[in-house]
Amino acid sequence: MKKLFLILLLPLLISAQNVTQLELDDVNGDTFVLEENLDHDAVVISFWATWCLPCKKEHPALQQVREDFADNDVLIIAISIDSPRSLAKVKNYVKLHKYDFTWLLDPSGETAQEMLVNEVPYTMLVDKSGKVVFTHTGYRKGDEAELKKEIRKLLK
Repeated sequence: MKKLFLILLLPLLISAQNVTQLELDDVNGDTFVLEENLDHDAVVISFWATWCLPCKKEHPALQQVREDFADNDVLIIAISIDSPRSLAKVKNYVKLHKYDFTWLLDPSGETAQEMLVNEVPYTMLVDKSGKVVFTHTGYRKGDEAELKKEIRKLLK
């Protein structure tokens, strides 16, 4: 019974989250503070890893979302949960792919844990106040349509 309660309550907990305290280093070693970057029309945060094939398939779709909303200011933040030993792989991946994302690192997994991320890819849509207004776990071709729908709602 407790498991069922948690499963039903989890989406409510996540959507009630405020992620303004998110502070991580980017792939260049600079500190990124989400609270200082909430002036965008929408912020999409995607937790991913280099070993995650669905994550890699989601990235072109997220880039397309960014391009589809080119008239709006949509920030895409990709947070790698790769371990410290895999950071070179992350940096190589970022150099190889020219996605217009802000690439952040969470090698300890602490931020992912605080955000209740249990598997990747895990995508969140955040409003200007820092409130999570939409979440999605996993990726299959076409999932980006739901994200676009939620972005449109946020832009109204």
